Amino acid sequence: MAKFETDNAAGKGRSGQGSFIGTECALEGSFNFSGPLTVAGHMKGPVKSDGLVLIEATGHIEGSLEAAIIVVHGKLTGNVTAHESLEIWNEAVVTGKVFTRSIRVDAGSLMTADLNVATDGPIPTHEAVDTPEHITADTVSETPAIDPNRPASPLPGSSLARKLSTLSENQ
Repeated sequence: MAKFETDNAAGKGRSGQGSFIGTECALEGSFNFSGPLTVAGHMKGPVKSDGLVLIEATGHIEGSLEAAIIVVHGKLTGNVTAHESLEIWNEAVVTGKVFTRSIRVDAGSLMTADLNVATDGPIPTHEAVDTPEHITADTVSETPAIDPNRPASPLPGSSLARKLSTLSENQ
């Protein structure tokens, strides 16, 4: 059973605007929302909102997602179009194709995606791209492991990059 809260009396700690999918909710279908959406449960199918979509730590959206701003604390699997920005917080997992203008990925999160960041012009919607192949445990196990002892490449302009540049010039 879905719980959609829209009046302030029902959601005392909330602004009373937008929709909330509770932790015990599991929904499947095609969804269109006006205004902010908070997902603490599981949604399967395409989701579209003209506002903010917040996926809480317990939340999971499995399917394409299109919104102005997307903030992920839980799981997001599918094609993602964030017309303004996408934030992937610590311990969040995002898998699929991502289209956005701005992205923030925190340490401790996992993003396995084709990333497309547009600087100008329209951002393609999830309908305009092919659905990614389903990632299975077999495809993940075939991926070579990252060597934890490999040296990190320095950021351009950082003090380490300047030191390395000076060293290579002196040799």
